[in-house]
Order: sequence, then structure tokens, then C-alpha cells
Amino acid sequence: MEFVMHGLDVSIVVIYLAGLVWLGWKLGRNNKSQKDYFIGGRSVATLPIALSIAATTVSANGFIGGTGWGYESGLIAFMLNYSIPLVMIVTLSVFLPFFYNLDVTSIYEYIELRLGGWSRMLAVIGFTASNLIQVGSFLFIPSLIITTFTGWSLFAVVPLVVLISIVYTLLGGIKAVIWTDAVQMVVLWGGLAVSFFIILSELQLDFMESYHTAEAAGKLDSLDFSLDFKLENGGWAALIGGGFLWLKYYAADQTQTQRMFAAKSIQEVKKSLCFSGVIMNVTYFAFMIIGVLLFISFDGQSFRNSNEVMIEFIAGQIPVGILGLIIAGVFAAAMSSIDSVLNSVTTVFVKDVYEKFFTREEAGLKVSMTFTVVFGLLLIGFTLLAFAGTTASILEVVGSYLSYFSGPMLALFFLGMFTTRGHDYGAASGFIVGIVITTWSASLDIVNWLWNYPIGFISSFAVGYVISCFLPPSSKTRYTVAGQIKALKRENHVEDEEGYSILPGTFDRYSWFLLGFFVLQNAVLLFLQFL
Repeated sequence: MEFVMHGLDVSIVVIYLAGLVWLGWKLGRNNKSQKDYFIGGRSVATLPIALSIAATTVSANGFIGGTGWGYESGLIAFMLNYSIPLVMIVTLSVFLPFFYNLDVTSIYEYIELRLGGWSRMLAVIGFTASNLIQVGSFLFIPSLIITTFTGWSLFAVVPLVVLISIVYTLLGGIKAVIWTDAVQMVVLWGGLAVSFFIILSELQLDFMESYHTAEAAGKLDSLDFSLDFKLENGGWAALIGGGFLWLKYYAADQTQTQRMFAAKSIQEVKKSLCFSGVIMNVTYFAFMIIGVLLFISFDGQSFRNSNEVMIEFIAGQIPVGILGLIIAGVFAAAMSSIDSVLNSVTTVFVKDVYEKFFTREEAGLKVSMTFTVVFGLLLIGFTLLAFAGTTASILEVVGSYLSYFSGPMLALFFLGMFTTRGHDYGAASGFIVGIVITTWSASLDIVNWLWNYPIGFISSFAVGYVISCFLPPSSKTRYTVAGQIKALKRENHVEDEEGYSILPGTFDRYSWFLLGFFVLQNAVLLFLQFL
């Protein structure tokens, strides 16, 4: 495919991107220290953090890759997100209060506090590898769009997008990252609304006609709790495998926790997580519905690459002017996600590697910004090598890549937070064994890739715990969840200044709200499947 953008659309894209860069500069110009650059001095409000958390996950991958996956597989593709409300309950009730009370900048600092240096370094390596994969996918989608509409080579476009992203990230810091994410989320919703309107206008079908057409094609079947472990996004895989996937992503990944550390209080953290969980799933469900409607609109035609479905629709159906806004929204989504991950990867490298091995004092702002440039440049080669030839949905490709690291990484945190026996050498050994077992299991091709997450977690946790039992018991049990709760109660410090509980494990109104949302989500899926 090759399309040519109208001059008006090109101008809109350029102006919009320039506006985002200006906003990044304006919000980040008062950054004076590393703490300002990485966590915004813990001064950011609830709504932008919630939108930012959702935006980083959605990105351009959801708008393009999610729609393409929905086109091919129907609503069963939504099951990848099925467990998010339940995961958010665990995250906002246990993990985030625990980390917030520790007042750390990088959550991998905690791994050394509780377990030791070997486990911390392995966690950093796993985080860096998984986030290079993730941010590479964020970069691939907008580059694919530019290539499609200009005819330029991907090998020219990728470096161009990276350089723009580096400049934008350096200007912003975490405050600018969060606020521009919020802006791009609103723009993305506008693109979704326009897409719905145009597709429905082209189809000229009412709800029931569209429903019966999609039902006949099997596009509305989502809840399948059969025991077929190779089933794509089967109910058990989505609930268990997806649960481990998202728990690692939201509770034990610096990319997300860094935004939450920027919140003003524990209550703000919980509000942000609660809202972001709802925003994320509603938006992702909208992508799936658009994919199903496009399947009807294109009469089920085959595409060489599922990522091309939405691109062809945008090019062929969106009018001049509106096209520029939608392309700008896709770019904003992608670049906001890129700068978010670059900021968090830099945070981890500075706090967990540079300050640990190369200096014993807090690194300056210039050093932090220099490492942002280095990691940005590394993306160019990685993205071209990892994604240039993919023909599957980019979401599915990225998820399968990440599955090798995520389970073992989550096991490190569980060994530290929920056991008193966890030991550095045991946890580190379990991490390595878990990756080996996950890789071997995946090579057998006997289960869907979502099962890689619990396989990696269980094997890492079991091996790590057994080995730790043969090693000297840890004296750092104050860094367990039970130890923190005991210490806070002993100090009579169980509430913040606003009278809100800071104890990990508190099930409050935000948890109940998310549980209700999970029930509603199931009701909607059942209604569409069995109407």
C-alpha cells in the first residue's frame, strides 16, 4: 500500500507535534534535579496520571494493532485485557501502598533492600530487555504509518522518529510525559469517535443487522472456558495467564510505578489506578468493536499484515483535515509512550546501575539526560531487527516476546514481599531457571503463549524458595509486606495526613468499584455473545 497525504494533513501533523514539544518544554523547564526529572516531586494530580497510565498501555499499538487483531479474531482478542480490573485491585490494595511507603525512586532499589545485589541486577536486566521490546513496538507503528503515507524507507523513518522522541523526552521529564499522555488520550478518543461514525455511515446497517453479521462470522464469541490450553485468549488463559501478565506490568514494572510515585498521596495513587483500569479496558474494547465493524465493512477481505487494516481504512475513508488529526493522534500516542519508557529505563539505569557501580552519590540532571539519549539511540537497531518483518498483530508479537521475562521478574517481588525465607542467591537462581523453563516450554508449542507467564512465575518462585530454605535466613523481614504493616502499626502510623489508610492490603471503595466494573464487563461480553 502507498498513499499520499494532503498538504493540509501534513501541516496539521507538524503543528500538532510541534505543540506537544512546546508543551513538554513548558512543563519541564523548571526541572532542577533528578527527582524533578524522574518523579515530578510527587506533585502530579490524579486524572492526568490515570490517563497517562492508560495511554502508555494503549499507545498506537492498540489503535492499529488492536484493531487489526479484532478484525482477525473478533472480541476474543479483548480477552487479553480481561483480568485487568482484578489485577488493579491487587495492585492498588497491596503493591503500590507498599512501594509508596518505602519512598524509593526505582522499585528495583527495593529488590536489593530485601534480597540483595544479584537479584536486583537480574531484575534490571529483565526490565531493560522487556522495555526495549515494548518501546520498540511503540516506535514501529508510527514508522509504519509514515512509510505507508510517504513511501519512505523504514530504515530512514525509524531514526527520524527516534530523534524526535529523544528531543521531546529530554525537554519534558515525568511531568511533561504525564500531561502530554493525557492530551494524546483525549485526541485518541476523538479519533475513535470519528472512526465509529464513518464506519457506521458507510455500512448503513442498524445495530441488529451489524450484530447478526458479526455473530455469523463468529466475531462476538469471547468467553470460552474450555480446557483447550492452546486456545487463543481462552478464558482460563486470559484469567490466569493474563493475570500474571498484567500484575507484572502494573505492580512490578518501573514504567507504570514511576507515574504512581509522582502522585501526591496514597489516595491519589489509588484513584489514578482505579480510573486508568476503567479507561484502559473501555478504550481497548472500542478498538475491538472497530475491528469487528471493519471486518463487516471490508467484507472479510484478507490483508497481508493485520496492522494494515486500520491504516487502509484511515487512508481510504477519513476526509482531508480529519485524517491529519487522526494521524497526529497516532503519533502523539506513540511518542508519549516512547518518552515514558525512555524516562523509566533511564531511571532504572541511573539508580540501579550508574549510582551503584560508578558513583556513590546522586547523579546530576545532565547525566540522567545523557543516558536517555543513549537508550534512545539503541532503539533504532533493535526496532528494525525485531519488528521490520512481522505480519502478525503487533500486540500479539510483543506479548509473546515479553512472556519469557515477566513471570520470573514477578517471582522476585513475591519472594521478597511475601516470604521471610527469600534469599538473594535463591531468588537469583530461581529467576534464571524460570527463564530457561519458560523458553523450553514455549518451544514445545503445547500451550498458548499467555501460559508462559504463570509457568515462568511458578517455576521461578518454587526454585527460588526451595534454594532459599537451604541458605541462612534473612534479617531483612521488615521489608516484607507483613513486616511493613507491623512496623506502621507499632509506630501508630496507619493513615496519611488526610486520614486515609496507608496499610498494604486495605480493601477500600476503589477496590469495590473495580470489582463491580469486572462484573459489568462480564455482563457486556455475555450479552454480546448470547443475545
